[in-house]
Amino acid sequence: MANRTLAFDHAGPEGAPSIVFLHGLLGSRRNWRSVAKDMSTSYRVFSLDLRNHGDSFHDEEDTVSIMADDLRVWADGQGLDSFVLCGHSLGGKVAMKFACLHGDRVERLVVVDIAPRDYPPEHHLPTFDSLLALNLQTLSSHKDAEAQLTEAFPDWAFRKFLLTNLIEESGIFRWKPNLCALRSSLLDLARNPLTPEESYGGVVTFVNGGKSSYVRFEDEDSIIRHFPKARIVVLTEAGHFVHAEDKAGFLSALRGT
Repeated sequence: MANRTLAFDHAGPEGAPSIVFLHGLLGSRRNWRSVAKDMSTSYRVFSLDLRNHGDSFHDEEDTVSIMADDLRVWADGQGLDSFVLCGHSLGGKVAMKFACLHGDRVERLVVVDIAPRDYPPEHHLPTFDSLLALNLQTLSSHKDAEAQLTEAFPDWAFRKFLLTNLIEESGIFRWKPNLCALRSSLLDLARNPLTPEESYGGVVTFVNGGKSSYVRFEDEDSIIRHFPKARIVVLTEAGHFVHAEDKAGFLSALRGT
């Protein structure tokens, strides 16, 4: 078992209620910086890197259940008995699983653009294959890397998002995430993280992007079955990256206003 140290950022006043943010697949705690800055006026804000992401530890084993237990270990280490928990995409799966397993520790759950159902694992395979095919030894700059990835990722915003994972140290480029382990875990990561009997009876807000296909109308039955107090908010002008594409709307939903 690897050293289960999760990298995290922390801001906000001591003694304030705590909120924990979890990023999506191939994301990092950096994705929450803008939202965290706004929330830190009234919360102790923690933004985490999941295993095999960002600056957190690498391990060949990677499932949603294991990441939920990483969160438990981390929260124990921080002395956090209860907190608001917010997760985007893969982080939302981890947040749902944690809430179902440790409901007494979750004051309120916010799930961003993901539903408790199976997703096709092959959806992400081309992304991983294109990133792994990039010859890092031949790169001269981030601009060079972006040029080589333009054909595979024509969407500028998504390409920039992926390239936040590429770092350069003394002229040597490397991927921060453990791409091989994540690719081999896609089947597990794509599955519904919840068993049929698992549920969380606390307050839950699902915040979905109106231009995203990740959460469908027919997912509502599954959401309510596992989270009977769920409130579903759709931000019509946002895509999958809801918190970046409609920050004001997201903050309103996050605060429950």
